[in-house]
Amino acid sequence: MLKQWILGLVLLLGVAAGLVAAQQPELQLRLTRDWGYGGLDNRIQGRFSLHATGPDNLVEVRFRLDFAIINVDKEAPFRYQFHTNDFDPGPHTMSATGILTNGTEINSQFIVRTFMSDDAANQEVRNFILPLLLVVGAITVIGIGGPLLLGRNKKHRPGVYGMAGGAVCRRCSMPFSRSTLAPNLLLGKLERCPHCGKWAVVPRASASALAEAEARLAGTDQVDGEPFESEEEKKKRLLDESRFSE
Repeated sequence: MLKQWILGLVLLLGVAAGLVAAQQPELQLRLTRDWGYGGLDNRIQGRFSLHATGPDNLVEVRFRLDFAIINVDKEAPFRYQFHTNDFDPGPHTMSATGILTNGTEINSQFIVRTFMSDDAANQEVRNFILPLLLVVGAITVIGIGGPLLLGRNKKHRPGVYGMAGGAVCRRCSMPFSRSTLAPNLLLGKLERCPHCGKWAVVPRASASALAEAEARLAGTDQVDGEPFESEEEKKKRLLDESRFSE
């Protein structure tokens, strides 16, 4: 019986300690990059800011670097801006201590970063950007050169359009299939018309626009069994009909 009573008391004390810890206010510390380099493995270089947030009765924050106070802020929002060049290169531990109105001290979590020198940061940026530029350049050459070489002898197959859909040439108004490899320039794909040879950025045409273009290409006067007429002819017909209706 005594053993069970002691076990129950221990469990009760553990729950009470957990509730007290949950109610204990904490100071949250956040590191942001204002200008500079934030690379892999938590390596940084440039201008950064530490931001501290806590309970409403927080009146002072002491920012620390390697446990030494480097700044004291007594006004919200609590922030400290610094440049990594102001400190020795290498790993550093950042933290903060908050002071409440009743004098209670609360501590933040630790943030560990490696400060880099200008030369080391520049070298790392070059090591990252140069391969990226090579990849982008290769994709650009393939995207532009591929359709250029393939499009020289490209012939239009009426009614056959690939995954990229069809387009209507703005110069000769003839339809053709857009290439999947052609570079996408937001407004459309850069394509060469196989009929007139004109290069242009062409959007994906609708089914009706392609049907009209197919009719022009075939030299017929009908589209889907209906008499074919261009936009100009349609406007002229509607104008003539409006005159007769009056």
